[in-house]
Amino acid sequence: MKPGDTIWVRVFKADGRTHRWWQAQVEAIQDECIIAYTPVGNPIYHNVDKFSAPVFAQKWAIRNYYWPGRRHNLLEVYEADCRLRELYADITSPIEVVGNEIHYIDHELDVQMDAGDQPRIIDQDEFAEAAIQFGYSDGFVRQSYELAEQLIDVIRAWRPLGAAR
Repeated sequence: MKPGDTIWVRVFKADGRTHRWWQAQVEAIQDECIIAYTPVGNPIYHNVDKFSAPVFAQKWAIRNYYWPGRRHNLLEVYEADCRLRELYADITSPIEVVGNEIHYIDHELDVQMDAGDQPRIIDQDEFAEAAIQFGYSDGFVRQSYELAEQLIDVIRAWRPLGAAR
């Protein structure tokens, strides 16, 4: 995997089912971080148990930061006019690089910050449902919340690169 490569990002549920997937372009690899970009209109493929259509067009440009081995990623989300819309972090399984693909399990707990606002933990109800459905241990739930609390500080201090043109 190197800058300029087109890769697949595959997101799974905790039971191993594919949840969603899309292609992205690697912008850079630095400090053990893979930085990938997807433009407005990029197709996102979904399983159909949660969504009515298996494919939809991405509404915003997104720069994703993936650190192999870490239990989170970070997204810079941009409006079509290149203004920062939000910062977002997913609590995940450890990020894996498999050939020219990035794989992770989405555990449904997230940290989100609208531009100009304060970061906050979101989707706690979805995380609670996933914890029951997939049998997350109390220790795993506690560790996930501890990570989300740490990511609040990361997002608060984050300096976005700016949208690609």
